[in-house]
Amino acid sequence: LICAMFACIPDRQRTLRELEVGKTIRKMDLDAGNLLESYSDSVSQYSWVIKHGAEDYKTGKYYGDRPPLVLDPFLYPTLETFITESRKNLNPVEGNNKLFVNNVGHPMTRQQLYFIVAKATYDATGRRMNPHLIRDSIVTHLRNSNASEKEHEALALYMGHSLEMQKSSYDRRTHEQKVAPAIKLIKSIIDSSWTR
Repeated sequence: LICAMFACIPDRQRTLRELEVGKTIRKMDLDAGNLLESYSDSVSQYSWVIKHGAEDYKTGKYYGDRPPLVLDPFLYPTLETFITESRKNLNPVEGNNKLFVNNVGHPMTRQQLYFIVAKATYDATGRRMNPHLIRDSIVTHLRNSNASEKEHEALALYMGHSLEMQKSSYDRRTHEQKVAPAIKLIKSIIDSSWTR
């Protein structure tokens, strides 16, 4: 579930560790466009979303409230089963509303989440990844694609940082990969000039 959530929303590991059922992870009524008060509220069309106020995430003081971060519908049955059944088996300590708790019911630590992601990615791919590397990989993949500048900007905002931060901290392309479009552009200019 944790890895699937990172795949849907390439956010900081802190985001997942600090999710609170009914506060920062909630159902949203798609027909009315508003957040539901309880995860058990029933509506015909809904999405599970992560919703942060400025105080709920690392760069909130710069960017304010975030738009709802929508989880993919394929996760809904698993998420709902986890909230209503599996999480209870971990015996969360009283007052702990964090979505993810450790095996003694306390909020999951940074190291525990890191280990879960590293083990799951290694088991699935033979390569260890961590939450930050997942963010890097998504940005690098997008930078290697034909995505528009608007799409890059949208992903940066979705990830809770600026386009400049996305370029400087998360783009792991080599220098050769970064300049390849310029080389291709110059070659096309030369080719079109010489064919006249």
